[in-house]
Amino acid sequence: MLLLLVGAITTSAQSTPAPARRPTIGVALEGGGALGLAHIGVLRWFEKNHIPVDYIVGTSMGGLVGGLYATGHSPSQIEGLVKTMDWPLIIGGETPYEDLSFRRKQDHRAIPTSLTLGFRRGAAPPSALNAGQQISMEIDRATLPYSTVESFDDLPIPFRCVSTELISGQLHVFDHGPIALAMRSTMSLPGVFAPIRDGDSLYIDGALVDNLPTDVVREMGPDIVIAVHLQVSAATANDIRSLFSVLGRSITVGVANTELRGMEGADLVIKVDVSRFNSLEYEKGDELIEQGFQATEAKSMILRPYALNQTDWDAYLKNRDGRRQAPIPVPRFIAVQGVNGGAQKTIETSLQQIIGKPLDTSHLEADLTRLTGQGRFDGASYGLTRKNGEDGLLVIAHEQEYAPPVLQLGFEVSGAQPDNVNFTQAGRLTFMEIAGAGSELRNDFQFGNTYGIESELYKPFAGRSQWFYAPRISANISQQRIYSNALPVAQYSFGRAAGALDFGYAVSRFTEVRAGYETGYLDASLRLGTPEFSSVKGRTGTSKLRFETLHLDHPIIPRRGYVGRFSFDWVDTSPGAKSAYPSVRSSVSYFKTVSRAASVFLTAQGGTTLGYRNTGVPQFLMGGVSGWVAYGANELRGNQFYLLRAGYMHSLFRMPPFLGGNVYGVTLFEAGKMFASPQVSRLPTDGVAGMIAVTAVGPVFVGGAVGDTGHAKWFFSLGHVF
Repeated sequence: MLLLLVGAITTSAQSTPAPARRPTIGVALEGGGALGLAHIGVLRWFEKNHIPVDYIVGTSMGGLVGGLYATGHSPSQIEGLVKTMDWPLIIGGETPYEDLSFRRKQDHRAIPTSLTLGFRRGAAPPSALNAGQQISMEIDRATLPYSTVESFDDLPIPFRCVSTELISGQLHVFDHGPIALAMRSTMSLPGVFAPIRDGDSLYIDGALVDNLPTDVVREMGPDIVIAVHLQVSAATANDIRSLFSVLGRSITVGVANTELRGMEGADLVIKVDVSRFNSLEYEKGDELIEQGFQATEAKSMILRPYALNQTDWDAYLKNRDGRRQAPIPVPRFIAVQGVNGGAQKTIETSLQQIIGKPLDTSHLEADLTRLTGQGRFDGASYGLTRKNGEDGLLVIAHEQEYAPPVLQLGFEVSGAQPDNVNFTQAGRLTFMEIAGAGSELRNDFQFGNTYGIESELYKPFAGRSQWFYAPRISANISQQRIYSNALPVAQYSFGRAAGALDFGYAVSRFTEVRAGYETGYLDASLRLGTPEFSSVKGRTGTSKLRFETLHLDHPIIPRRGYVGRFSFDWVDTSPGAKSAYPSVRSSVSYFKTVSRAASVFLTAQGGTTLGYRNTGVPQFLMGGVSGWVAYGANELRGNQFYLLRAGYMHSLFRMPPFLGGNVYGVTLFEAGKMFASPQVSRLPTDGVAGMIAVTAVGPVFVGGAVGDTGHAKWFFSLGHVF
């Protein structure tokens, strides 16, 4: 560094004319997650002070920033791009709930966890927290004009990025090919983003082998190599106590060694102090960018001799801008890769409206996101292509490598009564395309407080028709306590077995309607305590009509949208019933965000047998987290009810992606009526306050409730909340 300064001063002091050729500059940008946003500040200082960048190389986040800069984006444009990215969604990785198909929406509500196993080639979990669909689309959009550029030397600034080839464990330098694939590969943080497969090679984050790739820059031929190092805080013994901290520190030590080699290979190192930040704090982008700017300013005495005067700077910009690609052409055809046969035809048909029109990437990305929401694909990327002299749109669908079939695993723990905690293990095994295009075989199981199995074949009538039929069989047995005045008075065993056939119409990815007939057997028997209704057993027969619409932003803890359900049953045969009778039930919930952190919600539900009273077993059993929280389980029972809820949720903080999502504070008020329910007030009400955490094993709700007539309790639950 001192030699650089002396050489620069000596050169400026000489009276002889400056050499015709200026020294060329190559820059290496280090990886570091959110910390890499500091690179934008470094590049902003370079541009403000007319420091030319002739070559640029990056790893991980350095590869993202470097690739954007190399493709002609200014530092301010890069800053705008990263600020508009939804980083929690990118890191969390799940397809937005709104974009899932209707059946995938049902899956997420039935099993509200991220625990899945695939059985495509034996039992295996996903290769990472997420497939990287969201970050892939961000990269595809930003680099779209350059998607047909073969050599990275032909970009506005020659560019390289590095990845680790997972099979060989060796460094791989991307210098040609689709630039989006290269940038996505260097961003594949192990465990967070799935590896990128290209032929027989698997690529992950290059930080494991070369996090500060000054050697790669040097090979490109610059006179001066500048390294940008992200200086983090030193670890202490107190920081390393858990399994995760030991594993994390072990990786950090290895990465740090590659950084030392990188700094040794540089002519100048810009050290950016990011010790007060962590690698997931993307929301602190402004501060990180400023840190990069100030760290570069601290090196200004050494850097300014390489600054260009205005004339030379304008010439440099003109040459750089002259290498930028023309505007995005209008696609004349669609090419689909990654799938064959019917799936390929379906994708091509769904995108036909794009042909012959200026490309709207927002609409295209929405279509591709919904494609992944069907459950067969991990993701879909896009770019430009040419064939027979015409411009086209290339779509690459990435099928899941571990599924289908896919097994979702979940848990349900009900501590609605602290003295009687119920646990149920649940699962859903889904086979796709098992009986033709669009068909599914869904198999549910439960064991614990409830033991049960259910299997349904969903089959469109023709191809991917919206009309379908669905035969179903089920059997289950559960133990239910009955409460009165907040005290347990009885325990019943409910056993059911049934077979059904439904016909329905899939209206959209939000809505389904179906009708059918179910016949089966019911055994409701008193096991302990005082009889609250008669034990019955016998055949059941029911004609069913169902309507459901799901317009929510989250399956379990929504903050905006609405959900509506309606069911009408005509029960022609039921043990204990004096005659056939109807049973109607409906519910609607509305959620609205009122600020970045806060939301309110209203729900209404009700049910009735339309005046028919002799139904054998009461049709509606309420009490607990699902309704009238302060009351005991099944304390409110009868053949007609309504319940209104109003509540407020406030986001308190967000957990790391591998643990879950947001933690909320919640309050709600409930009021309603269960008609003809014994020993219950005329208008049962209660108030609830607690905390809800969205975790990897499902939502956890802990709180307290106080109601009328002396009802009060603490409670907790894991599983369904709203």
